Amino acid sequence: MSEQHTHREAPPEVAAPHESTPPDVTQGATSSALASLGHPTAVNDDVIAPVRWPRRRRVAALVLLAGLVVLVGATAGWRLSEAPLWTVLTAGTVVISSLVVALFVPRSGAGWRPDLGCAPCALAGLALAVAGPWLIIETAPQVERAALALVIAGAALARKLTEPAVCERP
Repeated sequence: MSEQHTHREAPPEVAAPHESTPPDVTQGATSSALASLGHPTAVNDDVIAPVRWPRRRRVAALVLLAGLVVLVGATAGWRLSEAPLWTVLTAGTVVISSLVVALFVPRSGAGWRPDLGCAPCALAGLALAVAGPWLIIETAPQVERAALALVIAGAALARKLTEPAVCERP
Protein backbone atom coordinates (compact mmCIF):
# COMPACT_ATOMS: atom_id res chain seq x y z
CA MET A 1 0.00 0.00 0.00
CA SER A 2 1.11 3.49 -0.56
CA GLU A 3 2.09 5.78 2.27
CA GLN A 4 -1.03 7.80 1.61
CA HIS A 5 -3.33 4.94 2.69
CA THR A 6 -1.40 3.86 5.77
CA HIS A 7 -1.07 7.29 7.40
CA ARG A 8 -4.06 8.41 9.44
CA GLU A 9 -4.70 12.07 9.92
CA ALA A 10 -5.88 13.53 13.18
CA PRO A 11 -9.44 14.85 13.25
CA PRO A 12 -9.65 18.49 12.21
CA GLU A 13 -10.38 19.73 15.74
CA VAL A 14 -7.31 18.00 17.21
CA ALA A 15 -3.90 18.64 15.72
CA ALA A 16 -1.23 15.98 15.78
CA PRO A 17 1.43 16.52 18.46
CA HIS A 18 4.13 17.39 15.91
CA GLU A 19 1.89 19.97 14.22
CA SER A 20 0.80 21.76 17.37
CA THR A 21 2.45 24.62 19.14
CA PRO A 22 4.97 23.77 21.85
CA PRO A 23 3.22 22.59 25.03
CA ASP A 24 3.02 24.93 27.96
CA VAL A 25 4.88 23.69 31.02
CA THR A 26 1.93 24.65 33.21
CA GLN A 27 -0.59 22.83 31.04
CA GLY A 28 -1.11 19.97 33.51
CA ALA A 29 -1.59 22.27 36.49
CA THR A 30 -3.85 24.60 34.57
CA SER A 31 -6.01 21.84 33.16
CA SER A 32 -6.45 20.21 36.56
CA ALA A 33 -7.45 23.56 38.03
CA LEU A 34 -9.84 24.20 35.15
CA ALA A 35 -11.33 20.73 35.57
CA SER A 36 -12.98 21.98 38.73
CA LEU A 37 -14.43 25.14 37.20
CA GLY A 38 -16.76 26.13 34.42
CA HIS A 39 -14.55 25.11 31.50
CA PRO A 40 -13.03 21.88 32.76
CA THR A 41 -10.63 19.83 30.70
CA ALA A 42 -9.13 16.38 30.74
CA VAL A 43 -5.60 15.90 29.42
CA ASN A 44 -4.81 12.65 27.65
CA ASP A 45 -1.75 12.28 25.43
CA ASP A 46 -1.47 16.02 24.71
CA VAL A 47 -5.14 16.22 23.73
CA ILE A 48 -7.39 18.41 25.83
CA ALA A 49 -11.01 17.28 25.85
CA PRO A 50 -13.86 19.15 27.53
CA VAL A 51 -15.38 17.68 30.69
CA ARG A 52 -18.58 18.91 32.30
CA TRP A 53 -19.39 19.44 35.94
CA PRO A 54 -21.69 16.77 37.33
CA ARG A 55 -25.34 17.76 37.45
CA ARG A 56 -25.23 17.66 41.26
CA ARG A 57 -22.58 20.35 41.40
CA ARG A 58 -24.31 22.58 38.87
CA VAL A 59 -27.60 22.37 40.78
CA ALA A 60 -25.83 22.92 44.10
CA ALA A 61 -24.00 25.98 42.74
CA LEU A 62 -27.25 27.50 41.47
CA VAL A 63 -29.12 26.78 44.72
CA LEU A 64 -26.25 28.19 46.80
CA LEU A 65 -26.06 31.26 44.57
CA ALA A 66 -29.79 31.89 44.89
CA GLY A 67 -29.62 31.37 48.65
CA LEU A 68 -26.70 33.76 49.07
CA VAL A 69 -28.35 36.41 46.87
CA VAL A 70 -31.49 36.21 49.01
CA LEU A 71 -29.48 36.22 52.25
CA VAL A 72 -27.45 39.28 51.25
CA GLY A 73 -30.59 41.01 49.97
CA ALA A 74 -32.50 40.31 53.18
CA THR A 75 -29.71 41.34 55.55
CA ALA A 76 -27.59 43.98 53.83
CA GLY A 77 -29.73 44.84 50.81
CA TRP A 78 -28.58 45.22 47.23
CA ARG A 79 -27.57 48.87 46.91
CA LEU A 80 -27.04 49.18 43.19
CA SER A 81 -27.87 52.88 42.94
CA GLU A 82 -26.26 54.03 46.21
CA ALA A 83 -23.15 51.80 46.14
CA PRO A 84 -22.59 50.29 42.68
CA LEU A 85 -18.99 49.22 43.34
CA TRP A 86 -20.00 47.51 46.58
CA THR A 87 -22.79 45.72 44.70
CA VAL A 88 -20.43 44.45 41.99
CA LEU A 89 -17.85 43.28 44.54
CA THR A 90 -20.59 41.62 46.57
CA ALA A 91 -21.98 39.85 43.50
CA GLY A 92 -18.50 38.54 42.66
CA THR A 93 -18.01 37.31 46.20
CA VAL A 94 -21.38 35.56 46.22
CA VAL A 95 -20.75 33.85 42.86
CA ILE A 96 -17.25 32.66 43.77
CA SER A 97 -18.30 31.48 47.23
CA SER A 98 -21.20 29.47 45.80
CA LEU A 99 -18.83 27.83 43.30
CA VAL A 100 -16.37 26.94 46.05
CA VAL A 101 -18.99 25.36 48.27
CA ALA A 102 -20.43 23.49 45.26
CA LEU A 103 -17.00 21.92 44.72
CA PHE A 104 -17.56 19.99 47.96
CA VAL A 105 -20.59 18.23 46.44
CA PRO A 106 -19.54 14.71 45.45
CA ARG A 107 -19.44 13.59 41.84
CA SER A 108 -22.19 11.35 40.49
CA GLY A 109 -21.83 7.76 41.63
CA ALA A 110 -19.76 8.75 44.67
CA GLY A 111 -22.67 8.66 47.10
CA TRP A 112 -23.46 11.66 49.25
CA ARG A 113 -20.20 11.88 51.17
CA PRO A 114 -18.75 15.40 50.68
CA ASP A 115 -15.73 15.63 48.38
CA LEU A 116 -13.31 16.91 50.99
CA GLY A 117 -10.00 15.83 49.51
CA CYS A 118 -7.37 16.53 52.15
CA ALA A 119 -9.68 17.26 55.10
CA PRO A 120 -7.59 19.91 56.95
CA CYS A 121 -6.93 21.77 53.71
CA ALA A 122 -10.56 21.46 52.63
CA LEU A 123 -11.86 22.84 55.90
CA ALA A 124 -9.65 25.91 55.48
CA GLY A 125 -11.09 26.46 51.97
CA LEU A 126 -14.63 25.98 53.25
CA ALA A 127 -14.03 28.45 56.08
CA LEU A 128 -12.74 31.01 53.58
CA ALA A 129 -15.74 30.43 51.30
CA VAL A 130 -18.10 31.14 54.20
CA ALA A 131 -16.05 34.08 55.51
CA GLY A 132 -16.45 36.11 52.29
CA PRO A 133 -20.26 36.41 52.32
CA TRP A 134 -20.25 36.79 56.11
CA LEU A 135 -17.89 39.76 55.83
CA ILE A 136 -20.14 41.30 53.15
CA ILE A 137 -23.21 41.03 55.36
CA GLU A 138 -21.50 42.31 58.49
CA THR A 139 -19.81 45.35 56.94
CA ALA A 140 -22.27 46.47 54.24
CA PRO A 141 -21.84 48.84 52.33
CA GLN A 142 -18.12 49.36 52.96
CA VAL A 143 -16.34 48.99 49.61
CA GLU A 144 -12.98 48.14 51.21
CA ARG A 145 -14.50 45.23 53.13
CA ALA A 146 -16.34 44.05 50.02
CA ALA A 147 -13.01 44.02 48.16
CA LEU A 148 -11.47 42.05 51.02
CA ALA A 149 -14.40 39.61 50.89
CA LEU A 150 -13.81 39.11 47.16
CA VAL A 151 -10.12 38.41 47.83
CA ILE A 152 -11.08 35.92 50.55
CA ALA A 153 -13.52 34.16 48.21
CA GLY A 154 -10.85 34.06 45.49
CA ALA A 155 -8.38 32.57 47.97
CA ALA A 156 -10.96 29.92 48.86
CA LEU A 157 -11.39 29.06 45.19
CA ALA A 158 -7.64 28.93 44.57
CA ARG A 159 -7.16 26.76 47.64
CA LYS A 160 -9.90 24.32 46.63
CA LEU A 161 -8.62 24.04 43.07
CA THR A 162 -5.01 23.41 44.08
CA GLU A 163 -5.39 21.23 47.16
CA PRO A 164 -4.29 17.61 46.93
CA ALA A 165 -6.85 14.81 46.64
CA VAL A 166 -5.40 13.17 49.75
CA CYS A 167 -3.15 14.43 52.53
CA GLU A 168 0.53 13.62 52.29
CA ARG A 169 1.95 11.44 55.01
CA PRO A 170 5.06 12.67 56.80
